[in-house]
Amino acid sequence: MKNIHAEFVKYGKNAKYWLRRCEMLLPEIAREEIWKKKRFSSIYEYAAKLAGMNHEKVNECLRIMKHIEDKPELLEVAEKKGLGAVRPVATIATKETAKLWAEKVEVMSKHTLITYVRDCKIGRPGTADEQEVTIKLNSKLAKRFEAFKKRADFEILLEKFMDEVEVQPKPEPVKTDSPYISVAIKKHVATKTNGICAHPDCNKPAVEFHHTKRFSLTNEHHPDNITHLCKAHHDLCHLGLIANEEKQPYEWQLLTFPDQTNPKYEVDKMVQAYKTG
Repeated sequence: MKNIHAEFVKYGKNAKYWLRRCEMLLPEIAREEIWKKKRFSSIYEYAAKLAGMNHEKVNECLRIMKHIEDKPELLEVAEKKGLGAVRPVATIATKETAKLWAEKVEVMSKHTLITYVRDCKIGRPGTADEQEVTIKLNSKLAKRFEAFKKRADFEILLEKFMDEVEVQPKPEPVKTDSPYISVAIKKHVATKTNGICAHPDCNKPAVEFHHTKRFSLTNEHHPDNITHLCKAHHDLCHLGLIANEEKQPYEWQLLTFPDQTNPKYEVDKMVQAYKTG
């Protein structure tokens, strides 16, 4: 049984490798019209009969290759990991930034990379002086809120109200060698965002309790320094790509490179090595 499984895994890996090679060859096959020379009715029939690729897959491969064919760094990554790996960055990368994006593809999971690209397109949180916010209210409350917005001291009063709401009983910090966070602290942290990722541009369920002051440096579970995040934004934190991390999430900023002078950088490197090791 084990030998059969090992054999299946071996063939599966080989199949993925050769399929990636077929994907990379499609643009040249299209340009040279090799499919026509081999008497196929279209490149779609050619790819389907010879490599088992459907119509949608062929279009996707041609589209991605069109964006990265002049970017050798991304082509190199695509050859190793497949076109699907570089798809999230294909349209955002330029010749000047291709090396940077290739490095991101190498170290990030696909889901984390998609989140990072999306956050880059939205804009770095905290960099704008003003942001437009949309909320849904019942009609009566909406009318009151519209009237309230006309006050000259609207933002001052709103900030004061939010500060008062955020002041609530919280568990005491816990000094310990154990990495396990108490139920009381987890409940307190999760309540702040109602179980949703604390990152300002994310509405995904939060699944990770993240120490903004790394636990291995403080040996403390402090409710003010633990944030509830989705997996992707938790990964971005440990890749060192979130600035102002110890401030409120709405003050966070997206980084292009990690700050190697920050003591957390070495801790995060060890975390990444453990995950990939």
